[in-house]
Amino acid sequence: MPELSPSDQDSRIAANPSRFIWFRIFFNCRFYYPVYAIMFLDFGLNEEQFAYLNVAWALAIVILEVPSGALADQFGRRTLVVAAAILMVVEMSVLMLMPVVDLATGSGDAETVKNAVWWLFVIFCINRVVSGAAEAAASGADEALAYDSLPETERESIWSRLTVKLLKWQSLGFIAVTLIGAAVYDPDVVNRVADWIGVDRHFTQAETLKNPIYLTFGMALGALVMAWRLHEPKTLLPDCELPLGESIRKSFRRTFAAGGWILRTPVVLMLMLVGLFYDSIIRLYYTVGSIWMEVIGYEPRWFGLIAVAGSVVGILAASLGGRLVERRSPSFNFGLVTILVLIGLLSLAFPIRYWSVAFLPALWLSMRLLHLFLSNFLNRVIPSESRATMLSFRGLTMNLSYGLVTWFYGMQTAFLRNRAGTENLETLSPAEREAARQAVFTEAISWWWVYFLVVVVGLYFFRRLKLGKSWNELLAKPTVSDDVARVR
Repeated sequence: MPELSPSDQDSRIAANPSRFIWFRIFFNCRFYYPVYAIMFLDFGLNEEQFAYLNVAWALAIVILEVPSGALADQFGRRTLVVAAAILMVVEMSVLMLMPVVDLATGSGDAETVKNAVWWLFVIFCINRVVSGAAEAAASGADEALAYDSLPETERESIWSRLTVKLLKWQSLGFIAVTLIGAAVYDPDVVNRVADWIGVDRHFTQAETLKNPIYLTFGMALGALVMAWRLHEPKTLLPDCELPLGESIRKSFRRTFAAGGWILRTPVVLMLMLVGLFYDSIIRLYYTVGSIWMEVIGYEPRWFGLIAVAGSVVGILAASLGGRLVERRSPSFNFGLVTILVLIGLLSLAFPIRYWSVAFLPALWLSMRLLHLFLSNFLNRVIPSESRATMLSFRGLTMNLSYGLVTWFYGMQTAFLRNRAGTENLETLSPAEREAARQAVFTEAISWWWVYFLVVVVGLYFFRRLKLGKSWNELLAKPTVSDDVARVR
């Protein structure tokens, strides 16, 4: 392949930030998100199995997260991003081929249904591991590649504007996919459209179940195209002269060195801890949000419209977050996020039919502001040469906490279901199954706000007593630790 001229290389590198935004949109905007939890339950799984699938997903990321970031620093960020897109294509292909177990038709042969559900769970586990591997490959690598493609003298200010632009366009993408995804999942909506266009056929839930998955497969292909068009800056091309085994060992040494540097750098440690605990409880709601919508009285056809409201909040959060970073102190910003999360969790604990949805913007806004703040503050203090590794640590801590919280949620739902005597859902009628699921879910989420309050108090005393500094003091100057050379 002929070598590119310097001007061609510069133009391709300059296009990286926009392609990064497109990659994030294709990779993250998935049509099944508005019906995520109930989709898995409609496949034939129960809440406990669904929770453990998310644990498997998180564990795959935890195991591969940091090595993938280190390998990105060694073998190239673009390579990891392309691998992530390929894995997403595989992930969607498995979901498209997944069988559906109808619990109602198997009521006369409970053992057969139980075996079918078990095999369904195993196949889903494989799918979740592939999905986790894709997330781990993309995490840190795409962001680091885009950040290092910016002009060095204006990198911080341009990156702040770029993250705002990403939030806006990604929110618009979520509006489209959530409206369409919820609509094509609901058999009533599909049948109305079929009648309107003259199709003489009645579609069931089992037939419309995979419609959002088919559409997301197209998004996976789009992510692959955008990943392939990224270009690695020549100054950051990896040194491939080392044997593969030595390169992997070097990557792990860099990983452990990065972990040590994080523990010795108070500002990065505190940012990681906030990301670990705050993100996990908010993301747990996002995971089971479609179940919550049913609990407070909404049908799947409304999920898309409700999710659109979340995307509109995301657009507002992009502008609001940018102004908060520039004009407000870190203490104010993280205090605001804390209050928003607590409001949202309290609304889950004390549900009001239909009206509880009015409090959900607090959770939507808190998630977007949290990640905008973390991205800006972490990039101020992380050295360029190890940025992918360090950002992978961010993903590692968040997914480790998410996996643990989801695991506890799975054990909690199993305990509550056994206590209520409804552990064998296949023996119940459809109405009884739905009532049992909602009762267990409602009791489980009523304790989330207590967990979060304990976390907030613990982090406050750790920061004040162990570190002895406020947020403003920790982030007073974007300095890098003297021993960062050991990470390189």
